[in-house]
Amino acid sequence: MEFLSKEYATIREAARRAASLCMAVRRDMLDKLDSMEKTGREPVTVADYGSQALVLQIISESFPGDGAVAEEHAADFDTLATNVQRQHVIRYVSGSLGYQVTLEDVRRCLDWGHRKKTERIWTVDPIDGTKGFLRGDQFAIAIALLIEGLPVLAALACPLFPVDPARPDGEKGVLVLAKRKHGATIEALTGGPARPLRVSSLSDVAQARLLESVESGHTDHTFSARLLSVIGGGGQPVRIDSQAKYVALADGRAEVYLRQSPGAGYAEKIWDHAAGAMIVDEAGGRVTDLDGHLLDFSRGERLSANRGILATNSAVHDALLDAVQKSS
Repeated sequence: MEFLSKEYATIREAARRAASLCMAVRRDMLDKLDSMEKTGREPVTVADYGSQALVLQIISESFPGDGAVAEEHAADFDTLATNVQRQHVIRYVSGSLGYQVTLEDVRRCLDWGHRKKTERIWTVDPIDGTKGFLRGDQFAIAIALLIEGLPVLAALACPLFPVDPARPDGEKGVLVLAKRKHGATIEALTGGPARPLRVSSLSDVAQARLLESVESGHTDHTFSARLLSVIGGGGQPVRIDSQAKYVALADGRAEVYLRQSPGAGYAEKIWDHAAGAMIVDEAGGRVTDLDGHLLDFSRGERLSANRGILATNSAVHDALLDAVQKSS
C-alpha cells in the first residue's frame, strides 16, 4: 500500500469540501453576518465553526483513534455564537456532509481529538486569515498530519488564490497538497491536472521578493523594513493574509516569508504553520525560526521552542538569517 494513501485522500477531500463550505457562506451570508469576537478580538464567522466541524468529522470517520489540535472549541461556539448562527452552522455542515447533523454533533466534532495523547495528530485551521475572508482577500483552510511531531501530510485550500501566476486576474481557487519526501503539488479547486510546486531559483538576496502578513498585529512591519534595508532590497514587502503566503513562496511567486512574532515571549500556534511550512519544504524551500532552528511541532499547541518564522527558497536563506541578526 502506498505510504499514507488513505490519509492523503482524506486530507484532500476534507480541504476541498471545507473550501466549498466557506465559499458558500461568503456567497450566502457575508453581508448579513453579525460580528462575533473571540479572545484577541479576531472575527469569527459561521464558516470558521462549520469548516472545522466538517473537517474533523471527515477525519474522525476514517481515523477515529487519532488526535487533533484545532483553532476553535465547542465552549466558544456555545458562548460566542448566537442561536441563529449555530443553526446556520448546522445547515452548512449538514449540506456538505449530505446528511443531517445536530447541534451536539457539531459540538462533538469541534472538540474531536482535543487533548488526546497519541503519536498521530491532525492540525486544523478552519479559516486561516479570517479578516481576509471578511474583506474578500486571501484566506486558507489549513490541515496537516503530524506523526510524532513531524508533519507528514499537508493541505492548503485557498479559494481566492490565482491558479496561474501569469494570470493574476484569471481563475481563482487552488488546492495545494504535500506528502513527506514525495513533493508538493498545486491544482485548481474546481479540478483538473495537478502540477508540481517548485520554489524560485533566485540567489541574489537583494532581489528577493518578501512576503509578510497584512495585519500589523500579526507581525512587526518595521522589522521587515529594517531587514530590507540591511539586504539592500529595493522593493516593498508584499502583504498577503493567511498561509497563502506559503503557497506563493512554494510556487516561485516570491522568495521570502518573514514573520517576526508580535510581543516578547509570543509563541506561534502550530496550526498557523504546520501545513504551509511542510509545503514549502517539499517544494525545495527552507523553513526555520529567526534563529535558524527548525520548527518544533512536538510541544503542543504552540511553537514554544521557536522565535518567529523565516521561510525562503533556500538559496537566500543563510543571507537572510545573517540579515535578521543584524536587524534584531
